[in-house]
Amino acid sequence: MGWADGVLTIADAGPGIPEEGLILGYSTKNDQQIGQFGEGKKLACLVLARSTDIGAVRCETVGYSFVPTVERRRLLGGLIPSRSAQGAEVLVYHLAQTDRTRGTVITVECPQALADDAIGRFRALTEPAYMAPGLPGACVLTGDPGRVWIGGVLVTTVPGFRASYDLPLDNKTLQNRDRTVIEAGALRDAVRGILTATEDQAVIDRFATHVLSGGTLREPEQFFTGVTHPRARAAWRAWGRAHLPAQTFYTAPGTNSEAALDLRDKGYTEVTARQLPANHQHALMDLLGVEVARASQRRHYERNRDKTTWVPERSLTVAERTALRDACQLVRRAIGSYALDRVRVYSDSEESPCSAGFYHPRNGDTAVHRDTLSDRHALLRTLLHEAAHRVGHRGGGRWTPIPDYGDRTRGFEGILSDFGGLLLGYLADGGTLPDHVDQPARAPAAGVRLSGADDPAVPVSRRELAHLLTDLLPHALTAGGYASEEDMVASTGVHPEYWRTLTSPRPAGYRRKMGAGGRAWDYDKVALLAEAVGVHPPVVWLGYNLCEGPLHGRRRENWGQPGPWTRRIRDLTLRACADLEALGGSYVEQIPALRALVNGETPAPTGDDTWQAPARALLALERQRLGLHLPVQPT
Repeated sequence: MGWADGVLTIADAGPGIPEEGLILGYSTKNDQQIGQFGEGKKLACLVLARSTDIGAVRCETVGYSFVPTVERRRLLGGLIPSRSAQGAEVLVYHLAQTDRTRGTVITVECPQALADDAIGRFRALTEPAYMAPGLPGACVLTGDPGRVWIGGVLVTTVPGFRASYDLPLDNKTLQNRDRTVIEAGALRDAVRGILTATEDQAVIDRFATHVLSGGTLREPEQFFTGVTHPRARAAWRAWGRAHLPAQTFYTAPGTNSEAALDLRDKGYTEVTARQLPANHQHALMDLLGVEVARASQRRHYERNRDKTTWVPERSLTVAERTALRDACQLVRRAIGSYALDRVRVYSDSEESPCSAGFYHPRNGDTAVHRDTLSDRHALLRTLLHEAAHRVGHRGGGRWTPIPDYGDRTRGFEGILSDFGGLLLGYLADGGTLPDHVDQPARAPAAGVRLSGADDPAVPVSRRELAHLLTDLLPHALTAGGYASEEDMVASTGVHPEYWRTLTSPRPAGYRRKMGAGGRAWDYDKVALLAEAVGVHPPVVWLGYNLCEGPLHGRRRENWGQPGPWTRRIRDLTLRACADLEALGGSYVEQIPALRALVNGETPAPTGDDTWQAPARALLALERQRLGLHLPVQPT
């Protein structure tokens, strides 16, 4: 297409226009092409022929040519009555034969300004490398803002927009029948769909810089509450870290002004976007990692009052320490090493002990009253009772976590019954307890608590993953230039709970309703953390979530039973397999075993970690790739 000597020329090298192309309403185009109604060229000829700003119009194609004109005629030779007797304006094609064998050339006599305006409406004509965007479309920062294209064809202009938008061809249905207007609600949704999905730092910079400097946005471009995809959020967080001071805050409506003054005194910088609605302001600041102002003195308030008087181990007598150590070892041998972790001694408590002790779900500690240390029976009874609470809450061995692990609940009574049956079995078999071999040697009452990475109740693949991530952490902090572990996690835009869960894992079957933590399910969020620390994302996701395969989406009574895994865990595992295949090498060797698990071909019973071998093999490959020594294999 080009203009020269007063003539706009449009040419192609196609097969020409067949006779079907002259029929109104006939088209062979599909939804992925512009047109499909069989009227575009006819209407264009009609408009050009009627326009007073346009001169002669001529179309030359394979075998013939035609000149469109608008003429006044009586229809059917005047057979039909006419009110005006002047006839109707009709589009007439004056045809002639040509010897053209290929292509079509259309010439239009017109001013250059009109030709330039027409050419400028088509991105494919002004941008040689243009490709129509896929879903959800593209944000265009070059040129005048406010233009809206569909498939590269300009359809409207919106004053006040901060950018222009090219919608995919699928969105041509958003226009009215005449292809002149996009319905306001549809345009808003299309624009927000583009902006909420963007990871382009240039686009983010355009909007972030504008609103943080006090600029306003038209309603369709107020999109901040819709940015939910982990990678899009990570892109916003990266912009914030690169362009904002390290210590920032913002003042929300109703926030105590003293808090803001206090933070300014401490060297914090206030970030503002007050022209945005409150919900979008909050969402923007969350994307950028800017916290709302709080009075510094609030941080010193006591969040959890200590209502228990603890007895330090050094204050116990030798006999008391020996009694506690022996009793803990006996319970661990009888039930399993996961039955007890740190056991503390108290002299007084308002924690409503259930007998002479209590279990603390927040940290997994067990507490016993000092008086029980002088009565072996009372001590063993208390420890076994609290062990039932702990095993019900955290799981371990043959037991998976249950929601009703408190006193006077059916689940807790079931755990106690299981303990009774287990002990009777030992008694019937000669009274020999298994040796306690899977617990690290330590003083039971020394105040040392096992981390989730060492908790025997946690599946072995999760423990190995946690050790891998913590071993890599110092290098990741140095390589990424992060000030701290919290700084690294914050850079990804992922909730810190994800990282805490990966490095201090929960038993399989643990659910959020049982307490805080345990959330590391979203593949994209896990991938961002994995990339930050330098581990392949599918390895991290499988290392934590593979053990949930025979549990997820099933009723509790069907956990660990044979059969294919449910759809969601299946789809995510297969996504991880696809990423492993892209990595190639030894990673691919684990894909058949993973597919066999997903399809239910390999048994995956609860209480048995051997079927998690593919995840453990992948973790070992990562250690080898990263030059880390293999840890002692947990049992």
